[in-house]
Parts: sequence; C-alpha cells; structure tokens
Amino acid sequence: MSDSELKKRLVFSEKALEIIRDIDRVRDLSSGPAAIFSGLTRVMSDHFNAGLCLFYVVARKTGEFELKATQERDPLLRDVSALLSGAAIPEGMRDGVIRLLTAEEALPAEAAAALPPTFRVAELPVFMDNVPLGLIRMARREPAMDEEELPLMRIAESQIDSAIVQAYAHHDLVQRNKELETIYYFDNIRDRQLPFDEMLDLVLQELSRIIETDMGFVMLYDKKGRQLEMRSATHNDLLNESVYSEAINRVAYTAIRRSELICDTWESSRCTIVAVPLILRDEIIGVFGGIIRDPRRRFTEDHRRLLMAVVSQMDTAIFESLEQRRLRNVLGRSVDSRVLERLLAQPDVAILEGERVTLTVLYGDLRGSTQLAQQLQPEMLVEFINDYLGRMARVLHAHEGTLDKFIGDEVMALFGAPLPQPDHALRAVRVGLEMQKEHRKLMDEWIARGVKPAALGIGIATGEVIVGEFGYEQRTDYTIIGHTANLGARICGVAKAGQVLVSPETYEIIRDSVEASPISGVQLKGIDSALTVWAVTRIRD
Repeated sequence: MSDSELKKRLVFSEKALEIIRDIDRVRDLSSGPAAIFSGLTRVMSDHFNAGLCLFYVVARKTGEFELKATQERDPLLRDVSALLSGAAIPEGMRDGVIRLLTAEEALPAEAAAALPPTFRVAELPVFMDNVPLGLIRMARREPAMDEEELPLMRIAESQIDSAIVQAYAHHDLVQRNKELETIYYFDNIRDRQLPFDEMLDLVLQELSRIIETDMGFVMLYDKKGRQLEMRSATHNDLLNESVYSEAINRVAYTAIRRSELICDTWESSRCTIVAVPLILRDEIIGVFGGIIRDPRRRFTEDHRRLLMAVVSQMDTAIFESLEQRRLRNVLGRSVDSRVLERLLAQPDVAILEGERVTLTVLYGDLRGSTQLAQQLQPEMLVEFINDYLGRMARVLHAHEGTLDKFIGDEVMALFGAPLPQPDHALRAVRVGLEMQKEHRKLMDEWIARGVKPAALGIGIATGEVIVGEFGYEQRTDYTIIGHTANLGARICGVAKAGQVLVSPETYEIIRDSVEASPISGVQLKGIDSALTVWAVTRIRD
C-alpha cells in the first residue's frame, strides 16, 4: 500500500470516526426527538458540506414520510428546499440504495435550468432490519457530490438508524407520561364532585390546552329529542359562523354513527375537526371535540391518543352526572335531601328505568275540602292547603318516605322505593299515625282562625308493583303502577275521620307490632269480593 493510499485511508477513518462521534453526541445529549432530528440534520450538513439538508422520519402508524428537520445554509437553495420537501418519496429508495441525482433528475425543468451542472442531490435511506426508518436529502451546488462520499454516508446511516429508534423510544416515554398525567388530572377533576356545568367547563379548557385546539367543544345527546346539543365550548364566537357549526355537526354525527374517532378537514372553512363519541353501556352520551383553523397545523396521532385518554376518564363521570341530574329532577321534591344524597352516591343509578318490587303505599285524603273551597276566600284556602300539605310532607320525609305526588288535597307516598326499606310496612303505618296527630294540631290552629273542621282519612296497602319514571318529554313522575296502588286508594276512600286503615297484606306483616281492630265486609269500588281491613290505633313499644 502506497503512502498516498494509506494517507487516504487515514483521512477516511478520521472522518468516519468524527461522524460517529458527532452522531453519538447528538443521541446522548439531545433532550427529545425534535432535538435529535435537528442535531442529526446539522451533523449531516456539516460533514457533507450540504447547502440544504432535509430529514424525514417514517410515521409508524401510517408508514408515511414526515419532514422533521431542515437545514438551509445556502440562501440560493431556498426555492429548491420547497421543491424537494414537497416531492414524493420514491418507492425505489425502500431498497436502501443511496442515490445521487442531478438537478434534471431531482427538480422540475424550470428550476433545474437555474442551477449549475455541479448541483447534486443525495437521497440517503435509513433502515434497520430491512425496515425503513427515514430519509435524508442533501443538496449541494459545488463541488459536486460524488461516489467517493457514499461510504461515509453509509457509515452515517448505520449510526442514524439507532438514533431514530432512540427518538421513537423517548417520544413514546414522554407521551406515555403525558397520557398518565392527563389521566391523573382528569381523574382528579372527576373525583372533586364539582357541579356538572363547572366540571364540563374545566374539562374542556384543559382538553383544549393539551390537544392545542382553537376551540374545544362538548355536545350532549338528548335522548328525547334524539339529537346532539352543544353544551359547552371554549370559544363560542366560532359557533356564530354557520360554516363552523355545520362542519362540527357533520363530524360529530359521523363520530356517533361510526362509534369511532373522526378527524376531518373542511375545505369550505379551512379547518380541521376532531370528534370522539362518548358511548357507555351502548348508550350515547355525547361528543368531545376540537377545531384547528390554521391549515398549516393538524391533529397528530399524539393529540388523538390524548383525546382518547381524556374520554376514557370522563365518559363514566359525565354519564353518572347526567343520571344524577335526572335523579335530582325527578326525585328532588319526592324524597328527603338525606335520602337523595344516598341515592346520588350509588354507582348504579338506574332506579328510574322501572323495576318490579314489593312496597307499601300510603294515601292521605282531606275530607270536606270542597265545602272549604266554597266557604273560604281563595287566598285563605291556598294558605290552609299549603300548610296542611307541608306538614304532611315533613312527617313523611322525617321517616324517609317518598312523596309520590299531591293529588289536590290528597297525599300519595311510597315506602320501600327508591331505596329498599325492610320495615316499609311498619314505617308507613307509623307515618300514618303521626300524620293524624299532626293533622289534629293543624286543625286546632285553623279552627281558631274560623276554618271548619276537615277530617283526614288514611289508607295503606302492601304488595308488588312496578315502580319507575313514567310520563313524556315535558313531564314525568316517579310513581307506581299496579293493583296495590289502586287498593291503597280505595282503602283511603272508606277511611273515616282520624282512621289509619291497612290492607290484609300490610296487617300480616305488622300484626305483632301494632294494636288494630278488624273491619269486616268492606266493599271497595273495583274489587269484587269484600275485604277485611284493619284500623291501626297505635304501635307497641
């Protein structure tokens, strides 16, 4: 080997070691993927004297090449940069062969004509285990790139592959940590038991921040109207523009229909919209989404994963909050606040859907109110009836009974629903007796004001009924349907002043706890055979 050849080899080895060293330094010292890609682009530009260097990485999900970093050191190649970065990646590069292209081969004729004949583009594919990881495009006006530089490029490629894999791993770790932090944050929001609208607003603000939207939105599904309704948005002003509201609706309904995340770009509004359906237990809850208006930006795969992480934490919370709001609307006036809070604390709040249960129903009817209506001024009658109903409700709630409804001056109450009560029959009788006691106090006060006596009769029945939310869109009630409901009303109808009458079924349950007298041969409307009902006078200590 001649001295010149030996010197040439030494120079090559030194350059190769410098490339390896510099790539290792980038890999070891960079803080993240963006810094790694930028550092590798700089190293390649330095060692190959490139006036332009473009660094592409293969997206793992799509397999597409994405431009990650650019070095433009030659101002005369700026126009070339735009042309090269937008050029399609040739299928041939996937065989791993480095290509050296002339201006005529790499660029449109008009651009190639403006460049010197020494201009070359090197396309360096990056592989690992026959899997493409990226592509480096380097351009230089002079001196021309030649075949002698290819061995150094191959050495660089042998080091860059592991740097890209490291960038992937670092990205995955950072993203996983971000997802865990996001899950923790939204889990904390869910556990704070905030008012529903406040929770939605807080979730939406944080969601918009982490997926970098111009506007975040949440739509809730109205089961009665069978449509999505905008519930909250971070920038309501966009909703005033029909082009955005129409685009949001189309993407949101598509997400619901397909039961999957939808990301779509609308040319009419030049915006990109992402929407994730909230579906739990096969029930549509609503849609979370966001909008990016800048056509140069888009929702990345990382944004989508973060959005899915948020939805996975919030769908149950929103579903339960909606069900709790429904419970409050339906039962807020029917049960005592302590009972309502116990209901809301239950993880399964499907008690409104309807179920068959055994419970006790109580009816309390004020006798003679028709005559009172004829005798009293309207204002006094309303005051009297409200006083009476209020006192009856307070007695009922004190014993955790459920106020089914007021029917004029009649009180209908349930025991054993919505929460089970093993002593529902005895509890109903105790409430009936206390109602009679409270009614006597009420009448003493109102007789002193000139109101004539109005007797109270109470009827109680126990049996199997269907209990749930009944009604239509504008009005529903939590009530019961069944023979027991009718029986209780009929027994109340025959109760005399001051009496608490119970059905045979009720009496069988409470007979060892009360003092009662039978009343035989009672004929009730709608019931063929005569019954024996029992007049309860007291509960034994």
